[in-house]
Amino acid sequence: MKYAIAAALAWFIAVANVSGLSYLSVLGVTPDFVLILACCWAVVRSEEEALIVVPLCGLMRDLAGSDPTGTAVLGFTPIVLLAAIARLQAIDSDFPSAIAVAAGGTLSFLVIQTFVLGATGHDIDAWQVISSVILPSIIVNTLFTPIVYLPVRWFSPPRPLAMQGGRRLTATLTSKS
Repeated sequence: MKYAIAAALAWFIAVANVSGLSYLSVLGVTPDFVLILACCWAVVRSEEEALIVVPLCGLMRDLAGSDPTGTAVLGFTPIVLLAAIARLQAIDSDFPSAIAVAAGGTLSFLVIQTFVLGATGHDIDAWQVISSVILPSIIVNTLFTPIVYLPVRWFSPPRPLAMQGGRRLTATLTSKS
């Protein structure tokens, strides 16, 4: 059931991204809510779910967008690895990890997308892409991450105890007698 909900949510957001939300422009770019959803889901939920939901989000973005088919699925793949690395965090909150994964996921997706578009014959000016697409997209997607993170966190089950205890920084108290 959770995968059906994730697929429906990703499809709804992907269609909204290409229709109405394309008019929302911040710093000259549109926030990629499907990518943000994939990042937040990968950080908040389990790795097993991330392995299914992240490519599913990429597929929904591919079906709704105009990029070559498979670009988003390929571009979203590093999000699972970034989320796994983020699980090694030393604090109890997932929010900083979600921000970091959204920034890293945006960077990796746009770099892969640029390579795919270049390989399919599009004329790519690297400096133009970096300065007017990649950097603003990283900023905008990280700024819009809380909008997606909070509902994903609210509707997620609590983490198992095995996933909670080992992430907190502790200091050993030593007393000299």
